Amino acid sequence: IEHLLDRKPSQLSGGQRQRVAMGRALARSPRVFLFDEPLSNLDAKLRVEMRTEIKKLHKRLGTTIVYVTHDQVEAMTLADRIAVMKDGQVQQFGTPYEIYNNPANRFVADFMGSPPMNFLECVVLDDKLVIESQGQKFEIQVTHGERLKSAGLETVILGIRPEMITEPKPYAEGALVHNIPMQVEVTEPMGPDTIAFGQWNGTEIQARLSPEAGVEAQTKGHINVQVDTSKAVLFDAYSGARVDA
Repeated sequence: IEHLLDRKPSQLSGGQRQRVAMGRALARSPRVFLFDEPLSNLDAKLRVEMRTEIKKLHKRLGTTIVYVTHDQVEAMTLADRIAVMKDGQVQQFGTPYEIYNNPANRFVADFMGSPPMNFLECVVLDDKLVIESQGQKFEIQVTHGERLKSAGLETVILGIRPEMITEPKPYAEGALVHNIPMQVEVTEPMGPDTIAFGQWNGTEIQARLSPEAGVEAQTKGHINVQVDTSKAVLFDAYSGARVDA
């Protein structure tokens, strides 16, 4: 920021002021940095640039940073450890991978992820799940079948990330694949992929499709999708706590 030394604070942009603020903090050589939503007032492009600079700063200094944010993308990209809080209580503390892939409860699962996780209410039938909708029944296998059977629950909430609902394609060994029809209401092209919003048997779901499949889905209004439940998570329908951990 040397080229800004002759400017007055009012002549600085939002991103430049943030750099100056960090520079003032660095001059004190603190043992801990405290960041309270430092990027909330910046435009989208500048927010990404500053996020990268903060990560570079942390890597160079190795100093502990406590960073408060409501932006899950900032939390996922910047953190070594994330504490997800609700009503002043820590719901889960772990790495970004743990928080995203192994959420402790439904609140964490819904809060982390964009678009958010799909939630489907299911009836427990031995070691399988049954979705009943519009007079139809659909059986779903999950990797936690035995533990599910011993839990003694009558109903559970099945959580599936949108990236586990795609157009039919080759799948890895160990995947638990189900093919279902999806009625597409709207699509959101994101460049490398397309988010499709729609329904399956009256239940709202969101899928992450390839750009080509997204165009087809938007044009036809429906698409057959492939659901992989190998990484699905189950939640208690009443408490919201995870039941398959």
